[in-house]
Amino acid sequence: MKNLLPLIFLIVLSFSPSCTSEDETPKKEPPPPPAVTVPFPEAMYVQNGCASCHGIAGNGRGTRTQVLSTSRIPNFQDKSTYIYGSSKEAIAKSIKNGIPGTYMKAYSHMRKSEIDAVAEYIQKMQK
Repeated sequence: MKNLLPLIFLIVLSFSPSCTSEDETPKKEPPPPPAVTVPFPEAMYVQNGCASCHGIAGNGRGTRTQVLSTSRIPNFQDKSTYIYGSSKEAIAKSIKNGIPGTYMKAYSHMRKSEIDAVAEYIQKMQK
């Protein structure tokens, strides 16, 4: 039995998956993709769902436009489509309180800094 132990050990070692031959090179993992940073105002605009109705460019053609086809969705690029005005303050008030009688709900859960950032971002879309 003592003579079999070294032989068993050698057999087990020969099947070990961690052993590699010298000419085998380890495979390298690909590098992670570069980090993408989005400016805070734009991130808030997308994260809070503004783009789904108003569109990424603010042109009133978001992904939900067909669902809301019977409703007038403001085109942020056109100042005449704003119900309560196109100033940063008026836009912030519309975001915070919503607009009664429309699909624009109140976003009172957002912090003032977040609302102001979205309002500023929307105002920059105006032409």
